[in-house]
Amino acid sequence: MIVPQNNLTQALSERLGGEVRDLTAMKHGMAHRMYSARWQQSDSTETPIVIRFFYGTHAAEDARLEDSALRELARDGYPVPEMFLLVDVDVIDGAPLTIMSEIPGLPLTQVAQSKPETIPYWLDKASDLLLRLHGINWHNGYPDFIEALTPLDFAERQVRWWRAQAEKVGAAEVLTGFNWLRNSFFCTRRAAGQGLVHRDFHPDNILTDGERITGVIDWGELTIADPAVDVGWTRMILSTEATIALGDQFASDYMRRNPDVAKTLAFWEVFAACKRLTMIATV
Repeated sequence: MIVPQNNLTQALSERLGGEVRDLTAMKHGMAHRMYSARWQQSDSTETPIVIRFFYGTHAAEDARLEDSALRELARDGYPVPEMFLLVDVDVIDGAPLTIMSEIPGLPLTQVAQSKPETIPYWLDKASDLLLRLHGINWHNGYPDFIEALTPLDFAERQVRWWRAQAEKVGAAEVLTGFNWLRNSFFCTRRAAGQGLVHRDFHPDNILTDGERITGVIDWGELTIADPAVDVGWTRMILSTEATIALGDQFASDYMRRNPDVAKTLAFWEVFAACKRLTMIATV
C-alpha cells in the first residue's frame, strides 16, 4: 500500500530530523518510485533532496548497494549526490529507500538540444568523466564490490540472464545476437583491466550547470567490469537516440584517452544492442 503523501512526509521528517516538505513525485518512466522534496534542518538550513524507493526481490540489497556506492564515490571526489539516509530494514511506505541530495543543473540531453553547437564540448567532457570513474582505485574501499568476477565470467552471466529475458518476452529476433555473443566469449579475455562501471552512463543521467558537469545520477547498476561495458552502452544510446555520428564521436573521444578499450568494445556493443532490444520488448 502506498502511504498518503502527508503521512510519508511525517515519516521522513521523523527519520531525518527537521521538517520534510514540498514532496513531489518525479517523472514517470524511472525504474523506481522517486520524489523530490525540501528538507529544513534544525539549524534552518534548507536542502533539496531526492527520495528513491526500491522494489523487487532484491530491493533491500539494491538500496544498500546504492548507499554504499554513493558514499564511496563521494569519498573519492566523484560528482555524485550526497547520501543522507538509508532505510532498508524498518521500511517506510512498504519498501526500502535512500535519501540523497538533489544535484543542481539540467540533464545534458536538454542542454545539447537547446545548444547543439556545444555538443562536441560536452562529449569530450563526458568521455573524460567516464574515464575518471574507470580509473578509481576500487581496491581501496568499495567493500560491496570487492568480489569482482573475471571479464569472461561477467560476460557469461550477463548474456545468460539477458538471453533468458529475451526468451521470456518472445523477442526471438534478438536471439541471433545473443547466440553470437555466446560463441564469442573468448573475446572478453582480451580486456586490459577492470574498473568501476556505471552501466547506464548517458546524457539523461549527466547533469550540467553552465560549462561544468555537476553530477552523475542513477547508480543502481554500479559494478566491477571491463570499461568497454560502459563505452559500448553509451555509444549505443547516443547512436540510437541522437545520431550515429555522435555515438562514434563519444567512443573516439574515450578511446583517445584509453585505447585499450578497443580490444573488447565490439563484443560489448553487440551486447548493448541485444540488451536494449530486450528491454524494449519487455515494455
